[in-house]
Formats: sequence, C-alpha cells, structure tokens
Amino acid sequence: MNATASRSSLPLASIAAALLMSVSVSAQAQSAPAGQLQPASAPLGIYGGATAGFGINNWECDVTCDRAVWSGKLFAGKRLTPGLAAEINYFMFGKRTRSNSAATASAMGFDSEDRSVRATAVNILWEVELIQDFTNQLRFGWAAVEQTNDRVSGANKLRSKEHYTAPYIGAGLAYRLSRDFKLVSSADFLLRGRRGEYLLSVGGMAEF
Repeated sequence: MNATASRSSLPLASIAAALLMSVSVSAQAQSAPAGQLQPASAPLGIYGGATAGFGINNWECDVTCDRAVWSGKLFAGKRLTPGLAAEINYFMFGKRTRSNSAATASAMGFDSEDRSVRATAVNILWEVELIQDFTNQLRFGWAAVEQTNDRVSGANKLRSKEHYTAPYIGAGLAYRLSRDFKLVSSADFLLRGRRGEYLLSVGGMAEF
C-alpha cells in the first residue's frame, strides 16, 4: 500500500479520546461479576496468544512508501487479579519500502530504503467485563524497539540498526468462545512521532 509525502501524521488526539471513552465504559462495568473474567478451569492464571493484521507506520514519505504491511504480535501474561495482569507483547512489523526523489536522495544519501521493526513491550493489562462473554482490554506500558534499515544508494547497499524506546498503549475487545479460549481484536500504538508504529489485528488467546 503506497502513499505520498502529503499524508499527515495520524491524529493522536483522536486515539487518546477513544481510549478515554473505553476507560469510562470500563469504570461503569465494574459492577459485573469479576470472577467471570478468570474461568475456574484456569487455576494458574497464565495466558498467551497471538494476533495478525496490518502494521501502519508514520514515517515521512518522498516519492512513494509502504504505509501498511502484514504484521502481528505474540503476547503472554500472568493475572494479578481477575481483571488485572502483568503482560509482555512482542511485535513483528513487516518490511516496508520507500523511494526518494533525486533531490531527496542527494540530501539523505540513499535512493531507497527497506525498513523492518521489532518491539518488545512490558505492560499492564486491564480487562473488564462489558456484557456476557465480552470484555474490553486496555494496555499501558513501555516498549523497546529495534529498527533495521536496508538503504540503497546506486550500487551500494548498507544495513544499519537503531534502538529506541516508546510509550505503548493498546485497546481492544475479547469474546469468550469457550471457558479457556477467547477471540480478540486489538489496536496497539507505539508512540514515537515519525517513528510511531501502529498495529490493527485480530487473533486468539488461551488461559491456563
């Protein structure tokens, strides 16, 4: 999927507003039976899962660039209470390519670039039952990010890696398909300006 440089940054204010609305709904749902969030058949309080979908970047384009590519995440957690868990997420964003005009290539020193990103986030999961078998999932944490750049300038190719950290927030819904398995959908955001990474995905999680 390509986009031109005229595309503006994603509206982070809208993202924050949506998350605040989710928090408000969660607070109103606290009266739901908390024990239903952790089924009796999962005595360890441990869970894990995976999702796949579209990874969206916020980098600055010149001629063309890939904005969304097939991406995914793995996650696992330990419940501290029926609705609160300590969690780790591992993100895998697919390879994106951008190309530069002659003027930009002269200024930046490369004609085209392939970029891939991996990130590990440590976070808290807050899960509250909304209606029967449906729960919301809110995540707040911090991510360590590794960005791999493969840049081409004429006949020369150069690989480099960059490491940085970013705040991580996420919001989603889960549907209990059985006592120990849920279908999940999530929107995850690594907030770092032009290096921001976003994942919209669906998948499943199992509890043990």
